[in-house]
Amino acid sequence: TAYKDLHQHQGTENYEVITLFNENTQIKEALIETKQQLLTVIGSDEKTNHSERKKIDLFGNILGIGLISKTLKDGTMYGYDSYSNWLTNKDENLYKYIDPFTNSEINDPYKYNFENIENEEWLNTFKNLYDEASFVYLEGYDYHFKIEDKWYLIPAFKMAKNLDLDITSLYPEKINPEEIRMQPLQESMEALMKQNIIKVIDYVQMDSEQGIGLNPINFSSGYYMLELYLPQGDTLKFRRYGAMGVSSELFVYQIPEALGGSKEVFFIEQEPNSLYPNKSFAGFYAIRPKNYKQLPEYRPLLEKEKQKQLKSRRLFLSNEK
Repeated sequence: TAYKDLHQHQGTENYEVITLFNENTQIKEALIETKQQLLTVIGSDEKTNHSERKKIDLFGNILGIGLISKTLKDGTMYGYDSYSNWLTNKDENLYKYIDPFTNSEINDPYKYNFENIENEEWLNTFKNLYDEASFVYLEGYDYHFKIEDKWYLIPAFKMAKNLDLDITSLYPEKINPEEIRMQPLQESMEALMKQNIIKVIDYVQMDSEQGIGLNPINFSSGYYMLELYLPQGDTLKFRRYGAMGVSSELFVYQIPEALGGSKEVFFIEQEPNSLYPNKSFAGFYAIRPKNYKQLPEYRPLLEKEKQKQLKSRRLFLSNEK
């Protein structure tokens, strides 16, 4: 009874368990935005069929909720007919792609029409955009060109066919390395186990099947009892119902200090096992000290908070006048 499921855990004397996505939510994407040093995590609640993206700082605080559209390597949130820069500059507006031939917005890419454009003009415009763009993203034969934070769109299938061009081979995707700011979280479970920071203390088998005949594989599932040894001397005791090994459905992350992380903070993702819906839970959690705001690593964020409050105060006073 000392080992609780994470979503029911009350923490320890010095550490708290923060539920960032609940026990019904399967994580679809977990990335770190390296320039702002924050997480973007997309989860899908299997009971409500509701999905959302959360922007989370590296100490487990939710900074905002945004669209679940695809995340490009530069942090652009891509949609088929619009895009957003919310991840990179907090701008919540949706923007339409621009037609480079008319400089007008494209409302529906499927209805895009360039029948009045000469082949040579089309190809010259395409090549110029390709050369100028810092990022070229391909969705099928639809070319998206990023130039100075604006995105232009040219659906290229029909014209490439007319010109007999293997256009996707001649003009592949490209991105300026300096613009890459999204990286997948690197799983730390194996390294932490080698350092004896996390241990499997016991395994309580609850279900098993003996392999026979054409199916010689033995199967077992049950509760893994785990202990996470925390820097301030606490031990987080928790359990995880799993099958075929605990590390196949439990992922522990520790953000490198070079990216703004702290050795005091852990993130844990659980992947549910559909065979055991009331035992094998999902979710995304932060394990952090209760005094995390006093950590030296938190000082940059504390300074940002102070500057934000100061700016808000100045704006209030100026409006008062």
